Amino acid sequence: MRHYSLLFCLFFMFLMARGQMSHGFEIGANLMNADFNIENAEIDAKNAVGPRAGYVGEYNITDALFLRGALLYMQKGFKFSDETWAVNSFDLPISVGYTFDLSGDKIQWFIDGGASLEYNTRAITRIDDEPVELIIGKEEGDIKALSSGVSFGTGLQFARLIKLRVNYYQGLTNMINTTTSDEWKNRYLGLSLNFLFRK
Repeated sequence: MRHYSLLFCLFFMFLMARGQMSHGFEIGANLMNADFNIENAEIDAKNAVGPRAGYVGEYNITDALFLRGALLYMQKGFKFSDETWAVNSFDLPISVGYTFDLSGDKIQWFIDGGASLEYNTRAITRIDDEPVELIIGKEEGDIKALSSGVSFGTGLQFARLIKLRVNYYQGLTNMINTTTSDEWKNRYLGLSLNFLFRK
């Protein structure tokens, strides 16, 4: 994970030095859910809401084509009966996007897609509002510290400074260390505001 973080930082330092970088911050929420099954029995998972916030940077390859990267703190998980299962993580999503002018520089529509690497810092389940810590580790039944997924986004950009963004994420990693068929793969629909400062 350290190697990925170092490459990510070096990549964006290089882009900023080129003078075509915009950066800022993102704040929003995830409508989260998961594909979850234990002992071949699929659990009827329900939606839950979790926070998302962090730094975002974009590099304009052309006026329309851009690279997007971020360092985000967020929560993924789901509800089941009176239980809430959640994982807190630091995510490094990188995507390629394209903008379409709707009203010159005033309003653009954009789409983007890419992949995400995640470092999971805490996993809990709440039963009757009482938190129970889940172990993050490498033993059987532990929650994995590293995960990944793919994401696709779209939205509107105003004056090239503010983005109203919706994105869908599908986890590729089974969050449970197991040799059985048990599975926990996160997914969410994210809604966020991006505030960008352009050089």
